[in-house]
Amino acid sequence: MCGSSEEIVGNCPADIGMEIHASNVLATERERSVATPLSLSFERAVNVDRLRILAAFGIVWFHTQGAAYRVIGYAGLPIFLLVFFSLIVRNARPGDTTRFLKRRWNRLIIPWLFWSVVYGLCKSVKAVCLTDTNALHNVLSVESLLAGTHIHLWYLPYAFLLGFLIHEVNRRTLGVSNAAVVLTATVAGLLLLATRPLGVFSEPLPPPLPQWSFGLAAAPLGFAIGRCLVIRSHNTRRLLMSVVASSTLLVCIVLNWAGFASPAVPYGLAVALVCVAYARPVRSDRFVNAVAPLTFGIYLIHPLVSFGLQRLIEAKQHAAIFIVLTACISGLVTFGLTKTPLKRFV
Repeated sequence: MCGSSEEIVGNCPADIGMEIHASNVLATERERSVATPLSLSFERAVNVDRLRILAAFGIVWFHTQGAAYRVIGYAGLPIFLLVFFSLIVRNARPGDTTRFLKRRWNRLIIPWLFWSVVYGLCKSVKAVCLTDTNALHNVLSVESLLAGTHIHLWYLPYAFLLGFLIHEVNRRTLGVSNAAVVLTATVAGLLLLATRPLGVFSEPLPPPLPQWSFGLAAAPLGFAIGRCLVIRSHNTRRLLMSVVASSTLLVCIVLNWAGFASPAVPYGLAVALVCVAYARPVRSDRFVNAVAPLTFGIYLIHPLVSFGLQRLIEAKQHAAIFIVLTACISGLVTFGLTKTPLKRFV
């Protein structure tokens, strides 16, 4: 569950699995100096799948109130954002904007509407039982209209809008040198990352604005990583990706030293792990193939599972057990839903 602090925000994997599947079947094209879609090897896609599973546990960890070192688990959000945006760039095709919007609408907005109804009904029933008129009013608040009836749903419309923006920026810069785009996008991302702790408002922002602001830096950084992936030369690709990773780590170290553990720790871990996942090929296994497609559903369902488990287990005293059980039960529920007509919503 999400707290009210500006730093406690929701997170989600969303459409990443579909992007990875698409990248596995792309044909290899001739090398060019500008952005040209190239095949992302199956081994590398599997490595990203493993990172998605790790990030899903991180999200549950971060949402477990009282758990130690939650800021580390918070890296799950930028991990999913970075992979999502990078694969949008990696799998781009000229003139596919209509197809792009249709796919993201079906994968992001339709589930967002469905789960907003589910969580809205749950909150309404609870409010009626407790005669809590404020809680009932919040179900139809501006926050619910912008983010959904539960705060963790904010990611879905956010990813839809920013994903479309990344798609358009990439489409309009296809004729620009990959190196120039990567360096420019990296600088933009680092500026957003470095200036966020400074803030521009004297009062705390209402949800989902803190969540939106936290995710902004991932858009240009993910864009930069995606443009690295379209470079055919291994040496050039690794060099530019190391620039993205090392410069981000440097900025995050300075931010952490200045007392801004968030966003420093989550983004530092996320950018490093995503770059390593793309750069180091690994072999597939049955566990990854079975669990990775469930990460979207784990994100969507885990607040409901967590709410139920809190009646049985004290999360603060048994955080590790609580986190593992929440993630595993959410995965099992998701697997069950994939065998029903509700599979389009997970």
